[in-house]
Amino acid sequence: MTLEIISRGARGGARPALLFLHGAYHDARCWDHHYLPWFAERGWFAHAVSLRGHGASAGDLRDKPGLEDYLDDVRRALDRIGGPAVLIGHSMGGVLAQMARARHGDVAGAVLLASSPPRPAPSVVLRILLRHPLATIRSQIFGDTEAGKRAFTAFFFSPGLDPALKRQYVDELSGESHRALTEVFSRPKPETPDLAARPVLVVAGRDDWSIPQRDHAELARTFAAPLEICPGAHDLMLDPQWQASARAIERWLTATFDGAAAAG
Repeated sequence: MTLEIISRGARGGARPALLFLHGAYHDARCWDHHYLPWFAERGWFAHAVSLRGHGASAGDLRDKPGLEDYLDDVRRALDRIGGPAVLIGHSMGGVLAQMARARHGDVAGAVLLASSPPRPAPSVVLRILLRHPLATIRSQIFGDTEAGKRAFTAFFFSPGLDPALKRQYVDELSGESHRALTEVFSRPKPETPDLAARPVLVVAGRDDWSIPQRDHAELARTFAAPLEICPGAHDLMLDPQWQASARAIERWLTATFDGAAAAG
């Protein structure tokens, strides 16, 4: 299967590569507006993969891929990049990063960016339902992912986002597999091997009402990870204040992996 991978920068020194994993309805382009060139300029070899059925990758979402299928895509992307890599996963991509880290020793660490919780908060479901009742019902009961996209867009973007940019970002959204979305919220407790050797950072959006801060705090405790709360809504990488989260991630990467390389 042919997967779209957008790459910026070049491998240098002992630093691991970065592999960015998008969330539901997104593709690799969401990283290339800001994050990929920004990290490349700072010496990181940065890549973003479009999961099957997303962006320019092969595959059809009508085949109803699940998380295991998407994990196969992550494995293929890691093989193409070669060498150790840090996974930076957003939303559903954060779940994939957790699962891939548990399975693959060449995952040097992970950044969980607005990572999806194990269960949606009832207050969040109610808020989406009140804002987009028909779209939410069609999504949750009938598996209509196009309707789900309309409902979920309500929390993806900051109210301060330029309207022209918001239209562009919405136009870039894809459909999503209802099976994968269901599995995100019915998965078992994450596995946490080798936390000292392959550490984790949790990053939350201060203005992301789709994930309560207590869920981010619980995720950080699970992985014995630092928690960074940055300005921005759910799509931190597309937020008007995206540099705040990018800087938080880069600080952690530099302290964790440049320091380890120097010590070695």
